[in-house]
Amino acid sequence: MRRVTAANVLTPFARGVRPLVSQHRALAAPLTDLLAIVVCGVYAVQAAQAALWDVSSVFETTNYVYVRAPWLAWSLAPLLHGGLTHVVPNVLTLFVFGRVAEVHLPRGRFVAMVALAAVGSILALVGWNALFSAGSYVAVYGISGVVFAAGGFAVAHLPRHGRVTDLELLAVLFGVCAVALVGVETLLAVALSAPATINVGHAAGFLVGVATATVSPPREGVCPPRTDPSEE
Repeated sequence: MRRVTAANVLTPFARGVRPLVSQHRALAAPLTDLLAIVVCGVYAVQAAQAALWDVSSVFETTNYVYVRAPWLAWSLAPLLHGGLTHVVPNVLTLFVFGRVAEVHLPRGRFVAMVALAAVGSILALVGWNALFSAGSYVAVYGISGVVFAAGGFAVAHLPRHGRVTDLELLAVLFGVCAVALVGVETLLAVALSAPATINVGHAAGFLVGVATATVSPPREGVCPPRTDPSEE
């Protein structure tokens, strides 16, 4: 276990990868696991439909559904993705960091965070596009709002613990990177006078995570067991 300092956050792999894998496997996070499975299942259906329709990409299939069956597309928006480069990073980061957030929250509060981040990120993107891309067709989707909520929760909540695991240090680093990404997107949008380029869904999800952390005191006994007796 190590303190949450700048040096430690930047070196979550100081003891190697095996301790992080062991700590991750020790977590009991069934809701995150289920959500990751559901996202993968929905993407499998999307890929199968793309093959059935004989189109060149899942991206085309997904956008076609928004045109032909908008009620279905918008109902599933947080679970839909436009291709492997979209779904794979989202599922991996959700699986790694969503599980960390889940063990630090009561089940009801974790479900509320996920639901608010999923729906809020989609609504934020729709509203932002309506303001700055008037006249363009809007089709937004993806679970990244929940991923950024996990990052926001980690960076606001875990430093309040005295000592944390290497996995939790990695989660804090992810949260810092999420802040940086939103900041860079905002600065570029200001510099280029192109507000429509900002992914406000990421920012909305991140803020949901920070808000959840604000009303969630540290819980005792949630850290995974030590994997090395020599750890201080």
